Amino acid sequence: MTRSVKLLRRVAFLLILPCLIWSGYWAATAYALKKGVAIAGETQIPGLDAQFKLAALTGYPTRFDIGLTDILLSADNSLTWVTEGVTADAKSYAPNAITLDLSQAHRLSGALGTIDIDAAQAAITLLVQPNLRLPLGHLTIEASALNLTAPNSWRAHITALLASFAPHPQTPQTYQISANVQALDLSDVLKHLPENYHVIQRVKVDGAVLLSGSLDRLVLENGLPEARQIAVQNAQFDFGSAQISIAGQLAYDTAKTATGTLNISVEGWQDLFQLAKDLGYVAPNLEGFFTTVLTDLDAQDGMENSLTIPLTIQNDKISYGALNFGVLR
Repeated sequence: MTRSVKLLRRVAFLLILPCLIWSGYWAATAYALKKGVAIAGETQIPGLDAQFKLAALTGYPTRFDIGLTDILLSADNSLTWVTEGVTADAKSYAPNAITLDLSQAHRLSGALGTIDIDAAQAAITLLVQPNLRLPLGHLTIEASALNLTAPNSWRAHITALLASFAPHPQTPQTYQISANVQALDLSDVLKHLPENYHVIQRVKVDGAVLLSGSLDRLVLENGLPEARQIAVQNAQFDFGSAQISIAGQLAYDTAKTATGTLNISVEGWQDLFQLAKDLGYVAPNLEGFFTTVLTDLDAQDGMENSLTIPLTIQNDKISYGALNFGVLR
């Protein structure tokens, strides 16, 4: 055997070796993913009923594409998600960053009834930190041309949605929440209002939630953690010519009832009050009383046509002074 032939064989071996190693890695990871999906489908998670089938696992050599079908998720028998199928996608070099394609039709059933969801594009990107507990690193939801439909009842349309959920870097079991919604069209829901109230051009929310436990693989054993505190750092949206913002904090006890405060600030409240009167929401004999209260709040704010209403929540009951506004649920 000549020296040149030996050299060629060595070069060929060195070229093929990385491919063999990568193929072995892909096959081993794919097998682990299949087993993980099978185990997740068989595991009984407290408070969560999960049913689905593994349709296929493809994508060699650059991706792991996991197809799931016949999906039904039910949390505490209060919220149920049903869809024919989703695709989970992860890069081969970063299998801990998973993207779920949710552009197919979905159905949610819960306290608000049944809602059908479809979108031109919708996805959830989930980043899991690569350590033994597999804690949540970051979760992002993106959607465009999102339609929400309550069968035989109402429809709503969202032009674009971007939301994120991530652990606080310094406070264990606390997760930061942010959301931005562009052009929330509620024409079908608010058709009894003037046209300039039908579309909320922008909704922005920043806050945090303290959970009873961390979101990691132990959720499979211990069940979903519950909310202990919710802090609304800032929530803003427009409503007609008015600008409304909300800030406050709620704490939940073991019975899941809330106690705390919410400060609701309204710029342009006079137009909203006039609209409420025009629609008959304010009883004529109470118009003078509410006018006095709102005018006094306006004077305290220091800005013309702007006021802040501090609401107290006690065991889910909402009140302002002696006025009761109902309950949270």
